[in-house]
Amino acid sequence: MEKLIRIAVRFLAVLSAIAVVVMVIAIAIDVFARNITGASLPGMIEIAETAMVTAVAFGLAWAGLNGEHVAVSLVTDRFGPGLTRATNVFVWTLVTLYTGWLSYANIMRAIDSFIFRETRFGIVQWPMYPMRWILAIGLLSLLLVAVLNLVRTLRGQEPTGHADEVQAALADQPDVVSKTSASIATSTAEGGRAS
Repeated sequence: MEKLIRIAVRFLAVLSAIAVVVMVIAIAIDVFARNITGASLPGMIEIAETAMVTAVAFGLAWAGLNGEHVAVSLVTDRFGPGLTRATNVFVWTLVTLYTGWLSYANIMRAIDSFIFRETRFGIVQWPMYPMRWILAIGLLSLLLVAVLNLVRTLRGQEPTGHADEVQAALADQPDVVSKTSASIATSTAEGGRAS
């Protein structure tokens, strides 16, 4: 199951990256058109807005899977293993419930938007219901990651992304220590030469 979630989240992350490129191109075309003609190109702002919603919504689960959402471990770093595990279970239960509620609310809103063919009126009429579905899919994928992390913590494993953070921190520490040692050795040698 975890492998399927990782594949789905990776696919959404690729779509998120493509959406960023589309957004940049749409904004660049609009700026270019405004500099030449003095007016915006119809539809470019709407395309950029849709791409931005896609980039953010489809990137949520990727960030969650890799442990890249904002996390503060100031207190939990001082906990023992048992209390840390209990805290992780509590937190991931809350995240799962909240994300489940958000997903449900957004799906209901997307259904209403689709039924009524919600449209935004600007320079061009732009349908809103695709963006509502994109947001709902993004939140559902984040819910899957939250459920995965809840299951992992219930089994006594670390949440996804945590091991990567620990490995990166450990990999960085020897580098910092060796750079500091080299810097001290260089300044000591230079100080010896100066005297």
